[in-house]
Amino acid sequence: MESLFKLLFRHRIAWHGLFWLLLLVYEGVILGSVDDSYQQRFTISLIELPVKLLATYVTLYLLIDKLLLRKRYGYFLAWLLLAMAVTGMVQRVMAYYFIYPLYYPTALAAPVFFWPKVLIYTFATYAMVSIPTTIHLMKKGYIDQQSNQQLREISQQLAKEKLEAELKLLKSQIHPHFLFNTLNNLYALTVNQSPKAPEIVFKLSELMSYMLYDSNLAQVPLRKEIQYIENYITLEKIRYGDRLDVSLNIYAPLDGILIAPLIILPFVENSFKHGVSRQLDCVWVRVDVLTNDNALIFKIENSKANDPAASVPRAHSGIGLQNVRKRLDIIYGARYSLQLFNEEDTYLVVLKIELEPTGLGSTDSGVQLGEKVLSN
Repeated sequence: MESLFKLLFRHRIAWHGLFWLLLLVYEGVILGSVDDSYQQRFTISLIELPVKLLATYVTLYLLIDKLLLRKRYGYFLAWLLLAMAVTGMVQRVMAYYFIYPLYYPTALAAPVFFWPKVLIYTFATYAMVSIPTTIHLMKKGYIDQQSNQQLREISQQLAKEKLEAELKLLKSQIHPHFLFNTLNNLYALTVNQSPKAPEIVFKLSELMSYMLYDSNLAQVPLRKEIQYIENYITLEKIRYGDRLDVSLNIYAPLDGILIAPLIILPFVENSFKHGVSRQLDCVWVRVDVLTNDNALIFKIENSKANDPAASVPRAHSGIGLQNVRKRLDIIYGARYSLQLFNEEDTYLVVLKIELEPTGLGSTDSGVQLGEKVLSN
């Protein structure tokens, strides 16, 4: 059907010519076969053809295109009625002075503007006009449908490209932000000529590999994201030593769950940056991963110094957390919730992400699968 419309559009003049030729054949041959008056029927058809052409193209390209399709319905109806009245009278005049003298001289007894005859010519002409009008409206509808579909596709493509560009921008801001913090840690170790410097370089290379390759994917296995966090925690433990107690507790099946990459790191990172780094005595960080009612839940809690200057708006409003909020909005929309609890000596982040129906794997949610304590 679509290829037929394209063919019609490509050779419009030829198809118009074919339509009028078929009309002449119909009126001359088909109607002429009724009483074997082929020449008479064909001659009458030729005499009436100019008025039919004028009525058709005025209806198509003036009344429909300029009025009806622009929703000027009152003007369309008024001009259509006027065009029909004029067409009927012109056809009656043509018949009275050209057709009747040749073939129906007895019909000259009635006056020229004999209204029953005018109405007959009007409806006969516009019955024929209705055929190309129907085709014309179908063509316009097809064109509008294709245009709307193209606009929807373009709009969807632009929205997709905008979303991808924004996500890439946010990720590009996360990478140097994290790298800056890690290099600061490495700098402190190298200044002190710590033997832990080679290990931190190795862990950093693993982290950079994850950020360069896996972070470009729309989703990554939860297991990879957890491994990424483990590497990050290892780097922080090298920096803080014995005074840091970190536990990473897994209460969820890691297999079969996919999440957006680099979603959890900013919360863990801020636990160290704004919690651990501000305390001189023993400090702790706890990270819990669990599932509940087809949702993946992350709890990141850290101890903090009882320092009024270290308020939440300053301590937890860095580039990393701002970006992760935007990414969560873009990727998950209403399918996530983020809660921040600022207590006197602790700070807790609870991130809940609704998973797809098949996102929990085969293991029952809520079952404790294991606990990994990363403490000295």
